[in-house]
Amino acid sequence: MKESAERILRAHLREVPLHRVIVRSVEAVLLEEVNFARPMLDVGCGDGHFATVVFPRGVDVGIDPEMRDAAAAARRGVYRLVVGASSYSMPFPDASFASVLSNCVLEHIADLDAALAEISRVLRPRGLFVCTVIGEHFPEFLTSSRAWSRWGLDRARRAYVDWFNRKAVHHHFDSPERWSERLERTGLRVRRWRYYLSETATRAMHRSHYWSLPHLFLRRLTGRWVPFPGLLDRPFWIKRLLRYVDEPEPLRGSCIIFECERARFPR
Repeated sequence: MKESAERILRAHLREVPLHRVIVRSVEAVLLEEVNFARPMLDVGCGDGHFATVVFPRGVDVGIDPEMRDAAAAARRGVYRLVVGASSYSMPFPDASFASVLSNCVLEHIADLDAALAEISRVLRPRGLFVCTVIGEHFPEFLTSSRAWSRWGLDRARRAYVDWFNRKAVHHHFDSPERWSERLERTGLRVRRWRYYLSETATRAMHRSHYWSLPHLFLRRLTGRWVPFPGLLDRPFWIKRLLRYVDEPEPLRGSCIIFECERARFPR
């Protein structure tokens, strides 16, 4: 696992800002183990970089509502087709796909039931749906309450966490049970789930948002988060971050991965 985790970590260090490196690398490690049947749909494909790491042989279709990201994904060539459209109304016939992936997307969708109903509609009966989401521990794990309490700043901490999640457009912080209820209500039967990103890894991911500030300047200047691929692909960063990417399954995590099967006869 460590060899695969290091390869994935280095691929992210060479192209994405530090605040995305830990979480995206962990997700890539988990998703590499999943056997996605074809044709496959990637809901919320973004700029396509993640798919190049996890699916070097390509993905059939990607969809994203952000036209700039969809155009960037199309230029990468990892998708056979990229569509700029909303997950609320996907331009595909019923039962078009044998598998669907949604990586770190659903928590950003306000009308979750509508999006899940569309995913269920375009997925074949017995088809595979895999999603990664943030869970109920995310606000708790984001930053240590003990450090804030020591200075009598509990209220300030709550205000900061609320601000951070508004800025990240996080609408849902649900337990595995609540996520499962939502999924199964739309005909997506949960086969298994697990937590990822321990409390320690979550706080490292959060701190990396502030290590990433130079990336904003570089992107505005060059159009790329990491204009020089070797800039962060260094032993210092690999050693510092690999322990979070290759950590064992936590008993509690800030994020959850679900593997679901579309019911033969959805409700």
